[in-house]
Amino acid sequence: MKRLLFCILLAPLLVFAQMKESGVAPGASVVTGAHTGINLRFHYFPNHKMCFGLESNLFPKSGHSLKEGMEITLNGHFIFEMSQHWGVYPLVGAGWKNLEHESGFRALTGGGLHGNYGRFAPYVEYIYSSGFESEGIVIIGTFFTFALGKGH
Repeated sequence: MKRLLFCILLAPLLVFAQMKESGVAPGASVVTGAHTGINLRFHYFPNHKMCFGLESNLFPKSGHSLKEGMEITLNGHFIFEMSQHWGVYPLVGAGWKNLEHESGFRALTGGGLHGNYGRFAPYVEYIYSSGFESEGIVIIGTFFTFALGKGH
């Protein structure tokens, strides 16, 4: 399972590194909903308005999270710039969540607010997942962006 997760997270790096006029952004955050954990993400920005992400939520067993597990999601955002430094975005995607001996697919919808301060981009998102273990999720974190092509 760990090898599969590693391959899933490494594959976008290899594909995105070949693209021009784009940027990539790894990020980390805290995720809370029915379970609390850590969100690790890698997003590809083909331009300044759109991004597509591969994310992994890791849920250790704790007082708030009674089950240990993980989730892999793919999602997309379209960013509406509100000012030079802030934007809002709708979010859609799909995911697969595994909690101990249970697993299933989920549809994701929601939105977020993100900042743009050079290479750093703090964000907060609300996501509603439907399907396996439907829940509302709040994610707070930051990106660090790397330019890949001449356009940035």
